[in-house]
Formats: sequence, structure tokens, C-alpha cells
Amino acid sequence: MKTSIVVGPILGYERGDFYTVCILTDGLAGVPQLLVAGKKVAFALLERVGSAQFWRAEFQPAIPGGATGTALTYSLAAADGTALADRQDQTQWTFYVPGATEHPRLAYTSCNGFSSAALMRDTSEPYALWQKMAATHKEKPFALLLMGGDQLYADAIWSAKAPSAIEAWTQKNYADQNKATASAKMIKEITDFYDALYPNGWKSPDMAQMLATIPSVMMWDDHDIFDGWGSYPAERQNCDVYQQVFAQAERTFKLFQLRGAANNRSRLNPAAKHYSMGFQFRGFHILALDNRAERTYTQIMSEQNWADAKAWLNALDGKPVKNLLVMVGVPVIYRSFATVESVYDTTPWHEELEDDIHDHWSAKPHHAERIRLVMVLLDFLEKHKADKTKGVLLSGDVHVGALGQVWNERRQVGLTQVISTGIVHPPPSAMAWMGIAATTSDTPESIDDGDTVPEMLTPPGGTRYLRTRNFATLYVGTDSKIWVNWICEAPKLTPTFAINL
Repeated sequence: MKTSIVVGPILGYERGDFYTVCILTDGLAGVPQLLVAGKKVAFALLERVGSAQFWRAEFQPAIPGGATGTALTYSLAAADGTALADRQDQTQWTFYVPGATEHPRLAYTSCNGFSSAALMRDTSEPYALWQKMAATHKEKPFALLLMGGDQLYADAIWSAKAPSAIEAWTQKNYADQNKATASAKMIKEITDFYDALYPNGWKSPDMAQMLATIPSVMMWDDHDIFDGWGSYPAERQNCDVYQQVFAQAERTFKLFQLRGAANNRSRLNPAAKHYSMGFQFRGFHILALDNRAERTYTQIMSEQNWADAKAWLNALDGKPVKNLLVMVGVPVIYRSFATVESVYDTTPWHEELEDDIHDHWSAKPHHAERIRLVMVLLDFLEKHKADKTKGVLLSGDVHVGALGQVWNERRQVGLTQVISTGIVHPPPSAMAWMGIAATTSDTPESIDDGDTVPEMLTPPGGTRYLRTRNFATLYVGTDSKIWVNWICEAPKLTPTFAINL
């Protein structure tokens, strides 16, 4: 007799040769075990999620020498030896461990969900891109899955129907909402909502299969908390209700996406309030920046976050770095919202779309921080010119795929930006995109000393903006270039780009 798993298994990559498997179970007696590579590893109970139990097991598979990897199969068992099965009644899963000198294949995704029930209702095949990933993975396995934000959408937290404490709060005026203290009933409603968020948001069989068979690394963005988190005025951001919501979003993020607070192997600073991570995976050095945990109306990253990120980069001085991937949820290089931002500046009230504008690195309060990020990364690339290091920004959020570049002519160094989004969330409608195009601009601009120019590019074989659902694949070819492919829902849009700055 098999016992079902509520969520999982979630296969994670930590650092070096450390991997994890996490599961959420309900009503399981005793401690379950992970069976992999002929070994048994006992799970550790991290926390209860409602009536369910969240478990984590860490293991170290042998890394094959050379440029050829190996496939490993794992299974799970209850304390009495009963096989544990996922929601699809599957009891075994296989993943790929690349060889020590192999150039592994990576996948990058973002925006895995719907921002409204209407969008979900009107999307005929919500998980078509996960099916495409499964087919691609079967043909040539991915060794790592990078998920850059909005792994699910928590916006429905504000859609509670009466009678509920949350619904009653939403009926108050703006000032009274900000003054209100979350009641015990409201806190329970918030806790119950986030306890159910991942079991409901990650129940797609196609997605579940990929999370079980490709080791993943995840970094959150706003919808993992709720739309626009960190881009609200201080009186709203710091109000008790918002802070109670953030606390529960953070709790479940640490479990399901970071795979528990015990995952401190890749965090830049486990004692800090941010969750930025840095690690090496074969020929890739990967820096995943947390742009949400400490975000405010006027800052994206705290000074501690900046210091930890620069310390990680500085620790690579004198070491060979071939490929630097930097994960940022929102694109650093994108269309300018300056025109529409100036219109909002003339109105005395806080408008809904203003949160979206303040989410962008190009928003006025974030201009200096955007320049700071670009310069920190260009400085790093200049120091590693002898390695011919390629720097790539990986981002999502905007629901279109796109390619960007920032280049410094004087120093002859530059960054490429790959936007891949969304794997589930639909792109803007034709009418919505016309509005975006009419009120924004992608004219190349100069920042800082005038020698540094960010601009949007058109990838060969595609359009400048891929208004179709997509995910990206990355691998290093025999020519030492990073080859990027956008796998798109629209079959005619499958651009490929080689990064060789």
C-alpha cells in the first residue's frame, strides 16, 4: 500500500555536491526515508504546515569525473517501508548529475501562475510550457532549473469573501486600513491561506514532474508574497496587516522554495534578513539576488545585501570565472516608464499601476541603485577580462521574453540580459501591449558617465519582444559561447542567441 505525498518531491540543489529532497505529507507516522544511490537518508521534520508535515533530506551523490554525467533514481519510503507516492501515484524519480568537467544544460523560468482567476479561466492549456520542458528534458536532460520569481501567485489573499476578517479589513478606508491591527482571526485566515498556497499552486502533474526530476534553485519576487510587495508607500508597507501577510509568505517561501532554513549552504549570509544566494555549478558561477525581502519604496536591496553580494564577488578575485549568471526578478534593462511615471507624479493619490512602475529598476527612486548594480557587475567583469568572463542577467516579471545588453565602450566590457517569462502566466493582450508600447520607450539610453549604454536587442530568429509564454535554456557550446534558446508556446518564435561578450 502506497501513501500519497501532498507536495513533492521537490528536488533541490544547494552547493558543491549537496542536493536535497523535500516533501509535504499529511498523517504520516514515523520518519520517512530517502533511498538514493544505494543509501538510505532519514528525513528531518522542519515544520508543520496546517495539519501536514514538511520534511527535508540532504544527500551527496558521487560526481562523475570527466565530461559525462550519470542518471540517478531515487525513491521514498515511510518508516514502515511502505512506498511513498506522489499525486500521480509515481514512486520513483530520476535526475541527471553532470560530470565534473561537463557543460551542463540549464533551464530558467519565471511567472508560474495567474494573477487573476479570469486569466486562469481563459487559458486553455495552462501548463503547456511545462509539458514542453518535460519533452526537452527527456531528449537532453537539464542538470539545473533556475526559477527567478513568481513561482506562484498569492494575490488572492485579498479576495476573501464575507464573512472574513480580511474582507472586513478591505472594506475600510485607506487610512483606517493602515492603522488597523490584525486580529487573531485575521492572522489565522492569513496563515491558512499561505498553508494552502503551495499545495494548490504546485499541483500540476507536469510541473510536479519537473520539480521532482530537475534540481532547482528558486528566488522569490512580488507575487510569491502578493502583487507589488515592497513598492508601496511606507505607511502601507509597514502597516500591521501587510506585515502579518509578509510573515506568512516568508515562512512558506523558506520551506517550499528555499527548502528550509537549514539550507544555509548557498546563502550569502544566513544571519541576514535577505535570502541572496551564491554558488558555483560546474562552469557557471550563479548569484541569485533577493530583491524583495528588504525592499521598500526607495530601496531594492539593503546595504547588508549589497555588502554580502560584493563580498561574494570579491572572493572570486584571482579565481577563473568563465560564466557569471546573476538572477534578478525584474529586468534591469527594459523599456523606460519615464513618461507614464511623470503623469503619476502629478496626481495626489496612489494608483494601482503605480506599484508596477515602482517595481522597475528604472523607476526614479531606484535610478542610483540600478547604476550601482550595473557598475558593480561591470567592475567584476573588467577584473576578469583575462578569463573572458561572460556576464548574464537572468530576469522575468514582465510576461514577455526579450534580450538586452549594457555595454561600456571605454572599458570594453558588457552584460547581456535574458528575460524569460512567463512559463504559465499569459503575455499581455494585443491591446494591452499597444498601450505599453505607446506609453514607454526602448530608445537606448546612457547612464552614469555616459559611456555605459543599456539597450534592448532583437534576438536572431525572433522579434524584439516575445509576446508568448516561454522558458529559456542555457548551455556552453564547444565554441565557449553561452547559447540561449527561448522555448516558446508560439511555434514560430524560437529564437537562439549566442553570448560571447
